[in-house]
Amino acid sequence: MAVMTFAAISAAGILAIRFTGDPNTGAPSQVVGLFDAQPTHAVGLNHRLPDDEADIHHASAETSHDTHAPNLGVADPSDHDAHGDVQTASLETHAPAEEPTPAPSTAQSHASLPVAPLPGMSQWSEHGGRLPVIAEDGRRSFDVYRRPFSNPAGRPTISIIIGGLGLNSRVTQAAIDELPPEVTLSFVPYSRGLQTWVDRARAAGHEVMIELPMEPYDYPNNDTGPYTLLTTANATENRRRTEWLLSRATGYFGVTNYQGAKFATDNRSISPVFQMLSERGLAFIHDGAAPRSVFQTVADANHLPFTEAARVIDADPTGSAIDEQLLHLEAISLQRGSALGTGFAFPITIDQIRDWAETLPSKGYLLAPASSLPRAAPAYIAETETGAEANHDDTQAHH
Repeated sequence: MAVMTFAAISAAGILAIRFTGDPNTGAPSQVVGLFDAQPTHAVGLNHRLPDDEADIHHASAETSHDTHAPNLGVADPSDHDAHGDVQTASLETHAPAEEPTPAPSTAQSHASLPVAPLPGMSQWSEHGGRLPVIAEDGRRSFDVYRRPFSNPAGRPTISIIIGGLGLNSRVTQAAIDELPPEVTLSFVPYSRGLQTWVDRARAAGHEVMIELPMEPYDYPNNDTGPYTLLTTANATENRRRTEWLLSRATGYFGVTNYQGAKFATDNRSISPVFQMLSERGLAFIHDGAAPRSVFQTVADANHLPFTEAARVIDADPTGSAIDEQLLHLEAISLQRGSALGTGFAFPITIDQIRDWAETLPSKGYLLAPASSLPRAAPAYIAETETGAEANHDDTQAHH
């Protein structure tokens, strides 16, 4: 019964976005994590609401039984205007119905990060928001919006990203206030008042990321929203969708995937998106849940700062299971010098990470922001490989 209820809730929210053009309409008040959690199958929006709060949405779930799921794939030709442009104006210009109420953060003020946008780091988009750009002096969002970090003693580091934030005010505020500022926070692009949440997180010292919904294998049954990046969409359409997602807020150093097990295997589809991210000075962090991903290869080809998480810490959202995954991260950090874990905005996850983080100094570990990990392949490597391929082609031509 709980699973059916969650599915109905998710369908109602996605349908509301599709038909009203407003991502705030019907937005669930419960948290939806934006990382693939289960190692054996993709976890959809409908599986990510805490069981103890499902009854809150029982009434709204009942309203969705007679609604047919729309096709959220490549835009239908009927959705284009006379100039051939896709009709998405209502999603791209509609003001949020309700902003998060500003509240003082309990985090120490000295941890605050600069208010975004910084001068020269963004441009206005046709989608009604700001897009990140590389400044004239070469500064990137990856450089200026990440949390400063140093490790002069060379201690083993552990980084944590908490995703799915912005949909539930209470849990989002708890993550901002209760987690150490070194924990990276990742926000849902469809969140109402997204910029307010980003500003509040940065004021508390947290660097932030934005999540890009990507096609899972069971799409559209597992519906990841109207701006999902698709293997069936052409490069122009995926770039348009990426621009819309990136324009929802400013002040993030990079992006991460929301699901995307199928998209992650398609070099052709990934390339134009990663090229755009690189050209806009961002980083990409993979949640690590797609074992056959070609993200690393495509990121290297585009000199895009990239890293991949070693563990999803709350695939089993229980205290003991989360603690076990955190111990695994400690072991990986000892072996490799660093480790990255991802988790969802579940109350239990926030509680466990908050308490676990307090033990790290006595164990000799250092909590590090996730932005300390991505690296870009040096340009000369790609150029050398390109030159070698050209020389090989010339040799073959002579023969």
